[in-house]
Amino acid sequence: MPMEQPLNDPRNLIRSIRSLAPATSALLISLLAAAAPAQTGTGAEAAALRDWSREVWTAAQSGKSAPAIDLLERFPATSDAAGAADLAMAVERYKGNIAKRESDRVQRIEEVKADLEKHSEDNELLRALKSAIEWHTLATDKNEVIHSAKVGLLVDQAVRDAAKAESEGRWLDAHALYNHLNVLFEEQRTYEADLRRLSQRLLMLRLYTPESLYQMRNAQRVAEGEEPLPPYNKVGEDWHEKLAGIEEPMLFRSLGSASVQHVDRVPMSKILVGAYQAVRTMVTTDHLSEAFPAMADPKARETFVRFLDERIAAVQEKPEGLDYQNLREGYAAVRNMNASTVKIAPEALIHEFTNGGFSQLDDFSAVIWPDEMEQFSRTTEGTFKGVGVQITLNDALELKVVTPLEGTPAARAGIRSGDLIRKVNGDSTLGMSLNQAVERITGPAGTTVNLTIERMGVDEPIEYTLTRAEIPIYSVKGWRRVGAKETDWDWFVDRPNQIGYTRITQFNTNTTQEMRAALAAMMNAGGLKGLILDLRGNPGGLLSEAVGVSSLFISSGTIVTQEDNKGTVREKQEATKGPRIPEIPVVVLINGGSASASEIVAGALQDYQKAILVGDRSFGKGSVQNVFVLGPKAAFKLTTQYYRLPGRDGNPGRLIHKRPESTHWGIDPDVEVEVLPKQFGESFQLRQDADIVSFDDQGNLIEDPKRPDPSRLITDGLDPQLETGLLLIQSQVVPAIIGARAEAERRTTP
Repeated sequence: MPMEQPLNDPRNLIRSIRSLAPATSALLISLLAAAAPAQTGTGAEAAALRDWSREVWTAAQSGKSAPAIDLLERFPATSDAAGAADLAMAVERYKGNIAKRESDRVQRIEEVKADLEKHSEDNELLRALKSAIEWHTLATDKNEVIHSAKVGLLVDQAVRDAAKAESEGRWLDAHALYNHLNVLFEEQRTYEADLRRLSQRLLMLRLYTPESLYQMRNAQRVAEGEEPLPPYNKVGEDWHEKLAGIEEPMLFRSLGSASVQHVDRVPMSKILVGAYQAVRTMVTTDHLSEAFPAMADPKARETFVRFLDERIAAVQEKPEGLDYQNLREGYAAVRNMNASTVKIAPEALIHEFTNGGFSQLDDFSAVIWPDEMEQFSRTTEGTFKGVGVQITLNDALELKVVTPLEGTPAARAGIRSGDLIRKVNGDSTLGMSLNQAVERITGPAGTTVNLTIERMGVDEPIEYTLTRAEIPIYSVKGWRRVGAKETDWDWFVDRPNQIGYTRITQFNTNTTQEMRAALAAMMNAGGLKGLILDLRGNPGGLLSEAVGVSSLFISSGTIVTQEDNKGTVREKQEATKGPRIPEIPVVVLINGGSASASEIVAGALQDYQKAILVGDRSFGKGSVQNVFVLGPKAAFKLTTQYYRLPGRDGNPGRLIHKRPESTHWGIDPDVEVEVLPKQFGESFQLRQDADIVSFDDQGNLIEDPKRPDPSRLITDGLDPQLETGLLLIQSQVVPAIIGARAEAERRTTP
């Protein structure tokens, strides 16, 4: 539901700033340019500069545009004090980078509009949709794109073609079209249901007939002029093994609990309709008859589909009052009709019926089936069991070692970055997906795995037999990797001004401890005068760790509350005791990939005015999932509550979750800074490459002159969000240093 906006909400500043044409950048450029060289260097002028600096920060926190603009007119003149010149140069560079971004935007918009026109004329629908999406992303007026005649005609054609592709069983084509339409209309959610249905079909194909799906993808690649895929690799792809252990009680317990414990109390009627529709989707996905031959009988399939349609219609006609008993009766009827018609295996029927019911709840409630339990555990634990290699598929779709992790079995054995893994336990990796490879390489600690490695410059394959171990997962990273260990970082993005930088990639069991250690390292390296906390792309994790990290900045008070759908507070998390970060300027970077726990941290720091938030609106995942056990090898997670932030200036805290009826969600930054698609791609790749290091068999770092310097993110204007955040902190730190120096000089002057 729409949330009341506080009168002094920072979003009001952003909206006002954005209306001023080139938006936030113009304000920040003017604000920060004001920190350029001082003119007299007297103590009074240094004090005036310090006062201005404080007012800038206060204006950004309050979200009031007029006072911030007024500050530009009242900026005090200063002298060429040491430090101000460097800031002036940084501001000039920033102005140039922002100007280039805007020039690139204008140029690219014209290019994609021309591409859209050409692709439409050539009837290349997907390419035209991609151009429309990029135009929409680049445009400052999104509605202009959505309501343009060109895009309107394109969308109409795409909807017709998607429906036709689905009716003809061209699942990949239909999914691609609906996916593009959904991206274009994400705010309106127009095509969410269509995309969910096609995604269900593809997930079923991936599970039950993976080779059939593989052949579809290969045919599509060839038709588009790409190289064919390597031969299909069936290792670990038997659905019987994946669904082993699934039983009816799992269905009844999970869906029965969902109907009474879900935060929105989704009625049983909706759950049943979703379950019936999922089974209907399964039966009408032709290629699945390869796994369930009786589905190929048109009469049997028609009889079952007609039965399901009747069940759906009956529930929709009288949805009130359905309960657990109706669930049991409904599934029993489906099970019996299935046995006499299409004969889907019982464990598969349970799997799809249950998944269909959960699909009606929310995006985060789901059953964790036996084959998914290990991966689920990895997402929150601070360790996983394996050999310690990061792997990827290269351009030739070969399994490549990105880097071994220092101190792990792989590193100790001598596996190197760039090695190609040709076999796992004697099975070829040709055509193997990343998921297949991970499942084969990982396993219980103490067990062994054999890897056959191909290394450039070595004629014969190298055999490694590795003993799996617990591999720690480090979630806190710094600015520049300086050693072989995962904890070897230069934590300063601006060492002369003692401005630190930390990235939290997820919130696992060790995150608060790692963050505390990083802060201690900065303090021990000469002190910390400012900090950038980068939460972009952080999907979340453990609530306890979000509270722990927030408590490093917030000394007391509520961090977040959990409430039901009636607004009743069920739980409350308070700031924990322990060491705090000094009172220094902090900027938190967020974007659309910042979700859940990262939104709690960003929102709490914003509400307590402990940080300025810079970037894009966050994802909007503000719900609580409880995990319930379904026997020794399965579980289900269910959304039972919503998170509410602590609030500010007496105003109630925000609900950040993106609910179906929401018109606003997520955390809005105090200072909104846009990153163009090209900038995002280049900055992501540079950051990823800069973090990868090589080391010898003794664990010593091998300097690689080709490893990129992360400073290019700032100097080359690849990451304007980071650059803006750094300049904001420098606008606070540099005047404070100048003021302290002036005061020291005053005291020592006779």
